[in-house]
Parts: sequence; structure tokens; C-alpha cells
Amino acid sequence: MSATKIINVLRGDKFEELLGIVKDTEASEVIFVLPKKTKAFGTEKQFALLSKEIKDSGKLVAFLCSNPETNDLAKKYNFDTLSTKTESGSLRRVRQAQPSIVATAAKNNGTSDDDTEEIDDSEETDEEHKESENELGEFVKDEETLPEISDEQIKNEESYDDEEKDLKEEEEEAPFGTKVDDDGNVIYDEGEENIAEETASSDNTGEFQVIGAVSKKMGDVIPPTFGKNIKIIQKSKRPVKLETKIGQSGLDWNKGEESENIWSGISKPSVPRSSVFKKFKLFKNRIPKSGLLKFNRDNSQRRWIGVLSLASILILASIVFFTTGSAKINIKPRSEKLDLQLKVAISPNFASVDDSFNRIPGQLFKINKSAVDEFNATAEKDAVQKSRGTLTIYNEYGTSPQPLVATTRFEFIQEDKVSGFVFRTLQSVIVPGMKVENGIITPGKISVEVIADKAGQAYNIPAGSFGIVAWREKGDTARYEKIYGKSSEPMHGGILGKAKVVSEFDYNNAKDQLTAKVKNEINESLKSQSASLELPPGIEAKIDSAESTAGIDDAADTFTVTVEGSIVTIGYKKEDLMALVTQYVDRTKDLMAVPEKLELSYTDVAINSADNTLRITVNISGNGYAKIDKEDVIGNLAGKNEAQIKDYLGSINNIDSAKVVLSPFWVKKIPRNPQRVDILLTF
Repeated sequence: MSATKIINVLRGDKFEELLGIVKDTEASEVIFVLPKKTKAFGTEKQFALLSKEIKDSGKLVAFLCSNPETNDLAKKYNFDTLSTKTESGSLRRVRQAQPSIVATAAKNNGTSDDDTEEIDDSEETDEEHKESENELGEFVKDEETLPEISDEQIKNEESYDDEEKDLKEEEEEAPFGTKVDDDGNVIYDEGEENIAEETASSDNTGEFQVIGAVSKKMGDVIPPTFGKNIKIIQKSKRPVKLETKIGQSGLDWNKGEESENIWSGISKPSVPRSSVFKKFKLFKNRIPKSGLLKFNRDNSQRRWIGVLSLASILILASIVFFTTGSAKINIKPRSEKLDLQLKVAISPNFASVDDSFNRIPGQLFKINKSAVDEFNATAEKDAVQKSRGTLTIYNEYGTSPQPLVATTRFEFIQEDKVSGFVFRTLQSVIVPGMKVENGIITPGKISVEVIADKAGQAYNIPAGSFGIVAWREKGDTARYEKIYGKSSEPMHGGILGKAKVVSEFDYNNAKDQLTAKVKNEINESLKSQSASLELPPGIEAKIDSAESTAGIDDAADTFTVTVEGSIVTIGYKKEDLMALVTQYVDRTKDLMAVPEKLELSYTDVAINSADNTLRITVNISGNGYAKIDKEDVIGNLAGKNEAQIKDYLGSINNIDSAKVVLSPFWVKKIPRNPQRVDILLTF
């Protein structure tokens, strides 16, 4: 196709986009009209890329630019450069056919200067504008004008435009950046009206506002891709005749020629309407060119939807107004001081709360703990002291008891031999005889304290077996072997000269440490077992026994102390006790007992271990409150206004004060629906 494509390059156009247009065009000749300053074609690399692109395509490229540096680069890569004398014929024809135009960004109230951009070289001086106009003017003078458009062509085009306008009229919106009135019509500034004759293009899609010296449309002007709509202002008012053709791809300048701008992909912005009625288009009449009212089914449907929506809102508002409403009444009952005593029995033998006998169920806790530890003796002294300990005497000789007098001698047997260490009993004892049951012999036994025959540390012997010296000396072997003694702990306390002894501090310190340990273990165990229960005050762990292998002033390097303790108590649920107290206050005083307003103390706490029953006296103090029948108050207040509410509540002696809140704000009476009235008692 032998055609010429003219590309009007703007300052912000990118080289890559222009190169893409050259690749895609079917025209054999491409002319770039450049401003004096532009981002595209500013470097030698860009000219090299363009030269490489058209090398194999056979396309001719020329440049029209007033910048000598740009022209030099174009010539370097064998591109044609045009001037007022060397411009190609195709460019002259197009220049003659199209008026000189300058694209400027449309004014938009409320936008910053950064949002406004002049499409032509806005930074060029006035002289440069004049120079450009003069150059274009000379083109027109040198060439003949195109043939005039016939009346028939104009009529056909106007008829086509009218049909297009009728089809698109409903969807048209005001151009982005233009001023519109309440009906969506464009408002023009006075300056715009003075620039040139205002024309209303019949096929205007709402994206542009065209102002020119001729009435024909400028179909080849394409909006930029930066999201800004533009106004087209013709700067030269000389008459130009154009042959226009509406096609699928827009309007062509002339047959066999095409002009394209890289801003062809912009989408049409919309102007939001501020009015609700305009949004639904309830009251806007559209009058076609014929002057007759055109019935629009969509508008009618929108009107009905709007009317029905408004009616629904009014009905809903009425329902809310007449059916909603609530009342909150805060009542403070009359109070009275309490001073009561209640004797309560608590036992695991009771299954439930019994207000007749003042009984509540409980849980028995029995806890035993012991602690054993060895301690060092810290004191020293010179002493003569005999060792001592405890023997257990066994009788396997016969079923008859065997009496033994005090000072009976027992000798320590070491490795089945007599050692010579003799101990004497401190008291007389009778050893029980043995028992024989089903052929099994159970010896009789008894324990007795013994003391060494001599003083000294040598008698502090370990635990072992002992024989009776008298029967060994008499040769009574049967008795000697069948009646004997054993010790489970070493003999201790023998001193002869300076030795370690247990001081009073050593003994008491050891006992106190183990006592505290035992009590702490008992309390921790009780706490874990009775986590959800209340425990009576005054019942604490007690120490049952404290034993030591050495007493105060006993000779010993170390001594062992054993402490045992226990506790017996009964736990109960606080809710059970408060229920019993509440019923007692109601029964005796005819008042409400509020647990948070009561003060309870306990006396006469005692546990009977025989029947596992805890008996305690509960002292009740604090405030009791007069009873309020909520249902009766709600029924009597239903439908009453403010004055009637005050009169009714003021007439009840058991009410100390009250506060009534009605909501929403239009509610003036207590609702008759009891479920919408809430009474809260405050104490």
C-alpha cells in the first residue's frame, strides 16, 4: 500500500511506542513531526535503532523538526529532514487538509498543576509557536485546497451523526476534567468561547470537547494514555475543507493517507453524579432533536423502583417508630442493718443443705506427714558417761512368761562371739511366752532400756544381738539360746574425757526445722486437695511426736531427729453456706441477703472426731434489703408516662430510689410488652 503516515510526536511520547507504530504501519512512508524538545529521538542510539528497523522493510522515514541537533542526527543515519522548502508532497497535502491544532489538558477544578499537561511543546517560547505557525501557513499557501464536500455528503453524514447520537445519548458522560451542571451538560469558560467558534460534534463520544474554526470534526485526534482528557483548540482560523469518512477505525484525513497518535488506548473516564435522583434518573427528561418527548422504558422502570424504595423506607420507619422502644429501671431497695448468729453443722454425713437443722455437706480431710534428718553435734565437754540404748527381748523357750529383774546383764555378741561389752536393764520386765498356731511359732517379746556397765566411747556399739550372761555362766544353754535380746539402733552416749555432745541449741534447732517442714507439707497437701472448698479458720496442723537418737548433753558426733504431724479438718462449699445464711435472714428478718453486702465471721470452731462433724458459729453482719416484686412493678408501670412513673415509684415504701431510662428518644411511656421492660436492683 503506497501511503504516507504522519506521526505528530509530543514531548512525553516514548521512543519504544513510536518504534512500535513504525513496525505495525502498512504505510510506505512515515513522517515524524517533532517539537523542539522531546524525550523521543534525543539520542543517537534511538536513531540507530530506527535505522535498523526500516533497513529490511523498505520504508522511508523523514523528520520535520526545528531543532538542528535532531536534524543532524537524522541526516547521519540517512533519514530525510524536511523544512519549509523540502517538505514532501504528501505532508503538504495533509497540512493543507488539516487545520493547525494544539492539544491542551482540560481544566479540572480541584486538581493540582501536576495534573494539567499541554500536549504540544508547552515550554517553547512564543516565538517558537509563531515560527511553527508560519511554517504551517506557508505549506497551505503553496498548495491547492482540497475539493469541497458536496451538500449530499454533508446531509448523509449529519443523518448518520444524528443516529449515532440517539444511540449513545443515554451512556454519554461529561469529559473528565470539564465542568458540568446538575443535568450533566458541559459548562464552557468565557475564554474558550472567545478562542474560536464552538462546534458540537454529533458523533462526540464524551471523551473530547472540540473547539475549532470549522464545523467539521477532527477525527484523528486521539487522547493520551496518561488518563487526562483534552480540549482541542484550533489556533489558525483560516477555512479548510475536509473530506470526512466514518469508519470502523475512526476518521481518516484523506484517502490513501493516515495519521496516528500514540495515545489511542485511553479509556473514557466518567463523571460521578452527586444527586441521588440523577443516579436513578427519576426526573430527567431527554428531548431528541425532533423536539418531541421520547418515551424511555428504562427511565420509567427506574422511577418505579425509586418510588417503591422510598415507600418501603417509610413503611419500615413507621414500623420501627411504633414497635420499638424499651425501658430500663434501676431500683435501689430499702436497706436494714443485720446482726445475727447462726450455728452450723458441717459433715460428710450430710447429703444436702438443710435449713431446718442448719446443716450443710462437707468433705473430711485427714493428712499425716513426717520428716527425718541427721544433724551434727556442735558442743564439746569433758565427761564420764555410760552408753545406753534400747533392747527388744524375745522368748522362744516356752509358752510361759519369763520374768527378768532390773540390772539383768546382756552382753553384746559380735561375730558369734562374746565381746565383753555388757549392758544392764534399767527395770524389771516379764517377757511373754511364745505362741504356736498351725505349727508356726511366734516368740513373745518386750522392749526395755539398757545402760552400759562402764563409761566410755567404746560402748557406743552398733546394733546387734545380746545374750543373758547369767544363763551362760550357769550353763543353761537352752534358755541362753531361746531367750535373747536385739537392738535396732546403735548404743550411744558413752563418754570418757573430752567428746562431742548435743547442745540444747543443736537439739531445738533440729526439732524446729523438721517441725516447720512437716507443717508446710501438711498445708500444701491440704491446699491441693481442697482447692474448690472453704476451710474453717483456727484449725492448723499439729505435731504428734518428735524423737531424737541423742538428747541434750548426750555425747554424739551426729544425731537423728524424727518429727511426725497431722491435721483433721472439714471443707465445705461457700455457696452452700451462703444459701443457708440467705434463707436464715429471709426466715428471721423477711429481707433479701446479698452475699456481696454481708460480713461473716466464725467462732466456736470444733471438730468431733467421733462422728466427723465440724460445728461452727457464723456471725452475720452487713445490710439486708427489702424485697421487690419485679413482675408486679412492671405490670403497674405499663403504659405510664413520666409523671405517673414518679407517682407510682414514690408510693412504694420498700424503694429507696429509682432511675428510669426510656429509649429510643421518641418513647415517652413504659412499653406494655413486659419483655421490653428490664428492672435492675442496685444495692
